[in-house]
Amino acid sequence: MAFNLRFRFSPTKDGLVKVLGPLETEIMQILWQEGSSTVKKVHRKLAQQRDIAYTTVMTTMSRLADKGVLNRERDGLAYVYTPVISEDEFVNLVVRQVLDGLLDDYSDTAISYMVDYLAHNNPSELRRLQREIAQRLNA
Repeated sequence: MAFNLRFRFSPTKDGLVKVLGPLETEIMQILWQEGSSTVKKVHRKLAQQRDIAYTTVMTTMSRLADKGVLNRERDGLAYVYTPVISEDEFVNLVVRQVLDGLLDDYSDTAISYMVDYLAHNNPSELRRLQREIAQRLNA
């Protein structure tokens, strides 16, 4: 399945908030957990944690549908929203888009940084990468 979702990347933020806003992230977490839901149900769940307007949730879910992350289908008077992509697929897509962008424009710098980063922060992962590179070169 090919997705062409476009997001802004904010490297200083945590988790999925790097690519989704905080409310978008909360909504997606609910929908990935529930499978599908209406604005009313998502609002009810969010309202247990904080004061939030129904219209804010409705607008945010509509924007997520416009971005292609949610599918929206009418069911009577309400829309039912369903994730178009699983959380794992979304994370993989974002990682690919970010790395593609960096490698397309700054290949040498990006690769050098990744190797240095792994050498200092995760040597075992660097060794795994070395084995994977060797396997691909011998294939």
